[in-house]
Amino acid sequence: MELLFTSKYYTSYQSKAHRCFYIDFGHKKVKVSFCQLLSLRYKAKQLSSPEHLEYMLNHCDVTLLTFCDKEHIVVLDTLQVLDFTELIQGTFAMMELNAALAA
Repeated sequence: MELLFTSKYYTSYQSKAHRCFYIDFGHKKVKVSFCQLLSLRYKAKQLSSPEHLEYMLNHCDVTLLTFCDKEHIVVLDTLQVLDFTELIQGTFAMMELNAALAA
């Protein structure tokens, strides 16, 4: 496995042999496909929207992140939502950089 990106709470890896990605949440390492990673990027954008963050700060302190066809559920607080967004952005940036270097 090749390390792609590390944020404060999370780490992403790429396995070229298995053609998949892994996200380490600290307590759980989850295997995801590229399509699932794209879905997580979309969810990260939704979770980090100003409206959602304001709702979290004013009404509840946590949010549920479900992925891999609801096989995995992760509970995130506000700081973890922002860190997860950073992880996803950094992961895609490193994938683009690796692709550019390989070409």
